[in-house]
Amino acid sequence: MKILKYPIIPITTTLAIGIAVGAYSNLPLFTTYIATGVSFLLFVTSYWLSAKTFVQKPYFSISTLLLAFFTGLLTFSLHHPPNSPTHYSNVLTAGEAPLIKGYIAERIKPNDFNEKYYLKVQSVNKKPATGKILITVPIKSHPLLFLAGDVIIIHDTPKPITKTLNPYQFDYAAYMEKQNIFHQVKLKKNYITAGQVKNFDYYIDSFRRELIYSFDNHNYSPRVMNVVKALLLGQRQDIDKNIKANYIDAGVMHILAISGLHIAILFYMISLILKPLNRFNKKGKLIQLLATLAFLWFFAIIAGLSASIVRAVVMFSFVSIGLYFNRNANTFNSIAVSMLVLILVKPAFLFDVGFQLSYAAVFSIVWLQPLYQKIKVSKYKAVNYFIDIIVISLVAQLGVLPLSLYYFNQFPLLFPIANIVVIPIATLVLILGIITLIFNFIYNEFALLLGEVLEFLIWSMNSFIQWIASFKDLVIKDISFSLLLTISLYAIIISGVLWSFKKEYKRIVITLCAVLLFQFIYIATKWQANNSEELIIFNNWNNSLIAARKQNTITFYSNDSLVTESYNAKAYIKGSFSDSINTTSLQNTLWFKQHKILLLDKKGIYSKTMQPDIVLLTKSSKVNLEQLLQEVKPKIVVADATNYKTFIKRWEIICEEQKIPFHATAEKGFYIIK
Repeated sequence: MKILKYPIIPITTTLAIGIAVGAYSNLPLFTTYIATGVSFLLFVTSYWLSAKTFVQKPYFSISTLLLAFFTGLLTFSLHHPPNSPTHYSNVLTAGEAPLIKGYIAERIKPNDFNEKYYLKVQSVNKKPATGKILITVPIKSHPLLFLAGDVIIIHDTPKPITKTLNPYQFDYAAYMEKQNIFHQVKLKKNYITAGQVKNFDYYIDSFRRELIYSFDNHNYSPRVMNVVKALLLGQRQDIDKNIKANYIDAGVMHILAISGLHIAILFYMISLILKPLNRFNKKGKLIQLLATLAFLWFFAIIAGLSASIVRAVVMFSFVSIGLYFNRNANTFNSIAVSMLVLILVKPAFLFDVGFQLSYAAVFSIVWLQPLYQKIKVSKYKAVNYFIDIIVISLVAQLGVLPLSLYYFNQFPLLFPIANIVVIPIATLVLILGIITLIFNFIYNEFALLLGEVLEFLIWSMNSFIQWIASFKDLVIKDISFSLLLTISLYAIIISGVLWSFKKEYKRIVITLCAVLLFQFIYIATKWQANNSEELIIFNNWNNSLIAARKQNTITFYSNDSLVTESYNAKAYIKGSFSDSINTTSLQNTLWFKQHKILLLDKKGIYSKTMQPDIVLLTKSSKVNLEQLLQEVKPKIVVADATNYKTFIKRWEIICEEQKIPFHATAEKGFYIIK
């Protein structure tokens, strides 16, 4: 019995929903075992009953989807590291700094101050342990990079990854949790190196570095070399911030992330090279299949097995196998099966933004193919080729539009022009880069000649993208967009496409209802924003920042003249759906909804007659806090991020002695009054 036309699609979708529910509910492992067991028994029973019935009933379909859902729950629970008794978090002893031994598994993107790595734990206090920890190394104190396989012994207590400390900002802790990373350790004088472990990570990283070093003779500039590393080897850690911003603003960031585009190019190349093997009947085809799979997976391993590249390689692996067996496997099934395999092996892929964008783009391209494949505006293949690039770019952008607005809150209007130029150049760069890489090891003089052409192509591509990105007015930024708006926008797109396939009255009604739903959600969101009032004391390091929101207006209190351009203020404006913004300088006293706030700066001057509800300490105020608390008796004391840590610790002790609540934004995040 078919659940739908392509039964693997609803099964995969339902299993993915089960994984997502498992991630946010975090049910005990035993509970998921019981639920999955019961659903399996229901599935077996319904299958047995349906086998005896000529006219099929819906209970078999329902039981199948239930089994898929609970299998998703179980899959997440089994892959959730803290559920393992050997996970380091389950063997740590409270009250003492443990001795953690592990090895560097991967270097990830650094920030302005710290290099970052994943450490695979081997033991805690000499007891076997598993799991990964994020370790950060100050760039000033440790300018040399760790390599994969380097063994480190740390004497320190892992700390939870800091959650977002201001409203409507990217929650790095939640993101890392989805990658199964729950704690971090900052390396200073709390560690020693203890040799190397030569494992899979070590050999892959060593080989990748050899490939990168082979380009040293070309003397590329860092801007060119980092693009080579990104396009050929998936190493984007050192991409220049300005280049990355230009690629984002031009709408071609997918060029720097190895994904379906790059794998499709490689697949086409290897197919052309191995095409003569088809003359040797089945053995030749088998060799072609095995060689293609080996090459694609070898490239995926070298490029770091990121979510996007693994998704693409799995997808083209199924395509290759289908071609070998001379079966025109349905593309939707291939997409669904590849996704099913990936999330069963690694459920964390489901929460990867690149993974979500990749599947949304591929699905939209395949789904809308009947609508755009007939577009031929010229008799010349070259013209139609560029038209195809524009159309496919538009279709892919349509598929990822809601997710892009939700995650990135911007939309580049010039992306079709950027893609029509950049995709052909990137194709040449990838092909020429691989050829140059090969000749780096076998014929250096010829490699240097190719390298000059490669450098020119990358320079041209970067220059063009920089020119496109320079039209700042054509990049719509800071778009307020919620999860409900994302879902409702997908409802509009899906219903609209279904209507374009078959223009029925029922389908146009559904499309119009989806549009009305989107408008209703937006109006409701704006109404809620316009009718809420709150005051936020931000965790702002440079200058004290307070925002008071009343109806549709936000008033920022700060001595920074460019406060509305700051990251914290922009995020708050965007997240609160506000249109009217005012700024004013900080005052010693503020009133908000019958709350009186006393602000003390470095001088610490105040009136003894004032009876504030809240005392806000800023700029490491020299006030005698103990005397102040006795004189004005506030309900709570708040210290923002402009204070020294030593001052905050001392104030916290004083407040504890006086039995007055104390809130430090550097530890607890922003303070809110509603």
